[in-house]
Amino acid sequence: MDAIDDEDIRLQRASAGLLSDLRSSLGKILWKSTPASAGHRRIHRLVRQRDLDRLLSFVEPFQEEPQLLDTHLRDVVPQLVDAYLEYLPHSTGTPVKPKAVPLPLAVSRILYTLCKVRGQKVIVGFFNNEPRYLEPILDHFEKGLGDESFVWEEKFVALLWLSHLMLAPFDLASISSGQPAETAQQRTGIVLPDSLPGVVNRIIPICIDYLKCATRERDAAASLLVRLSLRPDMRKVGLLESLVKWALSFFSSTTESVSDIHTCLGVLAFLSGLVASANKDELGEFLMDIYKACDFIVKQENLEFVKSSAVARKLVIKTFRHIVVHYLQSDSSEDSSAVLEDVIDFLLQTVGDGDSPVRYAASKALSIITMKLEPEMGAEVIEAILGCLNEDVLWDGSARNLSAVNPLRWHGLTLALSQLLYRRAPSTDQLPDILNALILALTFEQRSATGGSIGTNVRDAACFGIWAVSRRYTTKELLLVSTTSIRAAGGHDQALVIPQILAIELLVAACLDPAGNIRRGSSAALQELIGRHPNTVLEGISLVQIVDFHAVGLRDRAISQVGFKAAQLGQIYWDSLFAELLRWRGVGSLDPPSRTSTANAIGRLSTIQPFNTVKAMVERVSNQLCKLHVRDVEERHGLILSLASLITESSRRHSPEPSAQSVEHATPLRGQELAEIAGLWSLLDGQLDLPERAFTSPALRPDLTAAAICTFIAALASLTNSLGDDISFLPVPFTKILAMAPLRLCLGRTEDSVLRTVPSAISTVSLLLNADDRREEVHSWLNHLKSSNVRTVLRDPGYAIAIGAIYSAVADDADRVRIIELLSSRCTERVGIEARVVALQSLQLVFEAVAVTTRSSLNSKIAEALITALNDYTINERGDVGSLVRLEALNAVDSAWKYGLIADLEQEPQILADVTRLSLEKLDKVRLRAALCLQHNGKGYFDTESQLTASGISSHDYFTRAIKYFNSDTTATTGLAIVEGYISSAGMGSESVVQASRLALVEHLQALPTESDGFSLFHVANTILDVCKAHLANDRIIVPMLEVLAFLLDAQVFQRLVGSSFKWRNLLSLVQKAHFKSNNMQKLYLALDVYRGLSDVQVIRQEVRTKLASMLLHPFPKVRVAAAETLFVVSANEELKGHDWSQPSKNLKGIADGIKAQIV
Repeated sequence: MDAIDDEDIRLQRASAGLLSDLRSSLGKILWKSTPASAGHRRIHRLVRQRDLDRLLSFVEPFQEEPQLLDTHLRDVVPQLVDAYLEYLPHSTGTPVKPKAVPLPLAVSRILYTLCKVRGQKVIVGFFNNEPRYLEPILDHFEKGLGDESFVWEEKFVALLWLSHLMLAPFDLASISSGQPAETAQQRTGIVLPDSLPGVVNRIIPICIDYLKCATRERDAAASLLVRLSLRPDMRKVGLLESLVKWALSFFSSTTESVSDIHTCLGVLAFLSGLVASANKDELGEFLMDIYKACDFIVKQENLEFVKSSAVARKLVIKTFRHIVVHYLQSDSSEDSSAVLEDVIDFLLQTVGDGDSPVRYAASKALSIITMKLEPEMGAEVIEAILGCLNEDVLWDGSARNLSAVNPLRWHGLTLALSQLLYRRAPSTDQLPDILNALILALTFEQRSATGGSIGTNVRDAACFGIWAVSRRYTTKELLLVSTTSIRAAGGHDQALVIPQILAIELLVAACLDPAGNIRRGSSAALQELIGRHPNTVLEGISLVQIVDFHAVGLRDRAISQVGFKAAQLGQIYWDSLFAELLRWRGVGSLDPPSRTSTANAIGRLSTIQPFNTVKAMVERVSNQLCKLHVRDVEERHGLILSLASLITESSRRHSPEPSAQSVEHATPLRGQELAEIAGLWSLLDGQLDLPERAFTSPALRPDLTAAAICTFIAALASLTNSLGDDISFLPVPFTKILAMAPLRLCLGRTEDSVLRTVPSAISTVSLLLNADDRREEVHSWLNHLKSSNVRTVLRDPGYAIAIGAIYSAVADDADRVRIIELLSSRCTERVGIEARVVALQSLQLVFEAVAVTTRSSLNSKIAEALITALNDYTINERGDVGSLVRLEALNAVDSAWKYGLIADLEQEPQILADVTRLSLEKLDKVRLRAALCLQHNGKGYFDTESQLTASGISSHDYFTRAIKYFNSDTTATTGLAIVEGYISSAGMGSESVVQASRLALVEHLQALPTESDGFSLFHVANTILDVCKAHLANDRIIVPMLEVLAFLLDAQVFQRLVGSSFKWRNLLSLVQKAHFKSNNMQKLYLALDVYRGLSDVQVIRQEVRTKLASMLLHPFPKVRVAAAETLFVVSANEELKGHDWSQPSKNLKGIADGIKAQIV
């Protein structure tokens, strides 16, 4: 629906670097760095696959913007061509190596990719066309036919090149070295002339064989065969006549059982290419024979398998097109009217084909044929197209209903009109009907049975058509077209000229269309219209600058920003944009984000209008809302949000006098005017008094209804509050039942979209309730939460959010205590994960009330709840779901620190330690949020948040700064937290995180003294021992700890402690306890890695070897094998090598005892 964020702009910015890398990589791939003795460059015989893949990755991004390659092709393609030709004399004896490909294959893949991106006609133009290379390339092709390494890309490029060389101006007989052992006739069975040159006898069998291919070689072979048969010397010997007779006889005798579809497509491609490349004199009487053959394919039932192919239908259309054009351009007296009528009738039917390429071909054929006809007959064809467009169109005044039309047919017909306009075929008298069709097509939309949108291709064709009108017709010609003659323009002021009406339609499409390519196409057409027809469009230059091609790429930006700026240029733009925002491209959009953007845009449009217009907007939206049925959920969602946006923007304009906070271009609204808008409370007792099933039935998308209703009530309550205490003059007095009845239904929803809207609705409505009503609601919600089964999955999240949102309005201290106690209890393992997350979100709403700071006991309860949540590592079948709780807990801590709620509490050091630990843990999202939390509160690793953002939380710089916080000033609690968090990243993080964190760790530890009174490696090692001792039974910590220990021992970092007072036996004991009776294979392997490193320490070497020897009889065979390998590394005992350690333990006991005796 939405364009990716300015992807084309990013490509344009990156293109210089990509092209530079392409050129530098290309030279390295093709040529050796050392020159040959003669001074010429020497080619590589092989190319590494990874180098080739890397080079291709520089070309692939240009598929959306291929023109960016143009200025560099003259440097890139000739290099490839030269390297290919340089290789040909040395093509034999190239050694085959793994992960490498021969140079011709590499060159062919690059050339094929360039053909795919830029088009083969452009690329082939750079091929060498010297005739002397014809036979070398042909020789190379024939040698590769029996080789499996001769892949299709190489064949495709070689066939294209041979086709290019067929343009040689010399007779092929003069460049042929000799005849092959078998002639082409013998090899193919086709009756051919006897006097064919040797090179032709070699090429024809290749072409015939590859006409049967299912891949791109088929088209290249057909092109080669066409070029060959149309050469003057080949026509002279009768080759063209022989090949045409063969192709015509092929379809007269073929059936599905005789020939496959690919062979038929190949022969059709040959015939189509012949008709396109030859003139009528060259083909002679064969032209009618070819027409009859194609007509036979279309009408013959036994060739249905050919007609079922879109490629075949497209080739037939192209053949028909060229045949008709040949007849129309011919001076002969031959009557071709029957052929012409049949082809036009066929094309008018085919524009509705189910395949887009066929429709494109048919529409282009119609336009080209019409261009060649006499004006009167051409006008009849255009009238026939317009007549087809009027079929099944239902009108109600100026409004039309296209639900009954065929969208595919409309696409083809609109495209045909656009092609005709591009060639300026229609006369100015036909412009009113054509413009009427184009305006209809620009707003074409149907909904599929599943609710999806159909018609994007029709609107795309309409953009092309309007662009073509703007480009091909003069301003005078367009101004002569009467607006009243265009029925589709009935919604516009009839005094407007056609360029202005087209500009309005294009503006609306550029801002509101759901498809990014339509928005950009409309922008391009608008630019062409205003540029070609100056002074005909209101504020034309400014409009073009606002509706920029790149600005409309993102739909939200196009709706909310571009549309708003354009509406400020003139009331005609404002009226059209607002009217269309209330239709299918606005509030009727398929996706909720677009409807939200639409609502915001409607609100912004109201800010530049006086109150009477705003009131009319509110009434129009309300009236449209009243016409909806219960099942019109999506449109109701958009309309309710639009009302909410109008209310919100009106409330912002309520100011006694303009101020710096006033909305730009807005005039303040008086209280009485706001009171009229506040009368919308009546909707909740009318059209928005929805049945309960609208909030509960999955078929009615209750999440959309609930979110919209909450947003509407929040906006309306906020506006009512802004009127002050005296709200008695409201047209519809506020009552508790109006607001709370729908809100109670909304509180039962669990979707995030609804939960995000609940706080503002509850907090604003609570201010309108009297104290007794508020107390009643709070007690009701608290009792509801206490009575529910909170141990199950997420239950009643809306109520949990609601009690946090209403906290600031609660006057009773006892109720406040109950709220905090309840929310704190829901942060523990007593409830499900989702309930914990919601409780933490609700607590953040409580923090914003700030009044909680007056009760330190409550603060302590909150702090305990936060500590519990920060240490939530719940794992289930979904994975580490506890990370959701930790993330929300970090948000809550950030908020608590912001409001000073946990300052000077005894739990604050523990909270700081937990946040520090999370700022170093393995999960990127948790690490980032914790780092930001520390940074926001002056405890971060960087001076500013921008430095943190620039460095990233997975960089070497980040971990270097973080580990430096582990020093002599670090408290014991924080030190343990740093180690626990750091080993998570260094032991179990992603590859980049592991590398960055380990490098920073080693650098820091190597810079520390081994043992001193200050901070040293000794202190770090003891802290690691303390963490091990505290978490021996916790695999989440002990497994990465063993990984990091093994790494530090392998890196010879810990070995510096040999000779110090470090207790090595304590470390050995902890490692042994860590994997005692463990079934965790990873832990067992890591323990062996640690033992391997500990064997370097003299004081425990014997004990380590004893432990390893005992593990030779471990119950797990893989562990026994790993233990034997480790023991061999540390002892070099040859007895370990001659045994199968995966045998049962009882078979190995004697061997293990003998080895143990030798080692010990």
